Amino acid sequence: MGGLAQYLLTRANRWHAVHSYNALVARYRRQYRGDYDMAMMASIGAASPEEFIRQGDGQVAVLRHHGLRDGMTIYDLGCGSGRTAMALHRSGWQGDYKGADIIKPLVAYLKEKCPGYEAVVHRKLTIAAPDISQDMIFHWSVFTHLRPEECYLYMRDSFRALKPGGKLVFSFLEFEDENHHGIFRSQIKWFDRKGWSDTTDTFLHRDWIRFWARDIGFGDVAFTNGTDATHHPGFWQALVVMAKPE
Repeated sequence: MGGLAQYLLTRANRWHAVHSYNALVARYRRQYRGDYDMAMMASIGAASPEEFIRQGDGQVAVLRHHGLRDGMTIYDLGCGSGRTAMALHRSGWQGDYKGADIIKPLVAYLKEKCPGYEAVVHRKLTIAAPDISQDMIFHWSVFTHLRPEECYLYMRDSFRALKPGGKLVFSFLEFEDENHHGIFRSQIKWFDRKGWSDTTDTFLHRDWIRFWARDIGFGDVAFTNGTDATHHPGFWQALVVMAKPE
């Protein structure tokens, strides 16, 4: 494939993601007509307000386990409608929060619910923050929908934006976890029946993540199985944390 064709394909994939998620938000707004809050929660996969809260609290527990403290500057990549942001607010955390997402209605909802937090629409494969400015960058179920090359670029720019000693924390799907196999089988059914799927579910290997981290300059990489509830509620997706050397 030539350079121009590859460029156009990449642009088309990015447009497809924005278009698909906007369509998803619109569908849930129709489904939950009169309940905008539920529409915004359902748009990022929550089946109920209780689940939305439980998942958010679990995310904050992960961040606290990996060193989140008051006074930090943190960046929420793929912030959605504010599940983590609202949980941070409920927990009483004090610090400098910035979220970024590709979907305008979700970002607007987060800003409405958490007026003291910053949130932006950002569609580049970069972190919308200055060099050496973040204590922690995190994202949940973002790399599950991107090409490996896109994941690498986000990791590389996270390194740029992190302070020395700052941490990158994220979740991912892996074939090593049998609990994740159902997602792959579901995608097979879509492609078998229709030849395409309206969502992209990406599986990563721990060796890939280790290689990317080493290539970019991160220090040691630590993984947590999706079923491990030793230090925080089980996350279901696998978790990884890495730090920028001091």
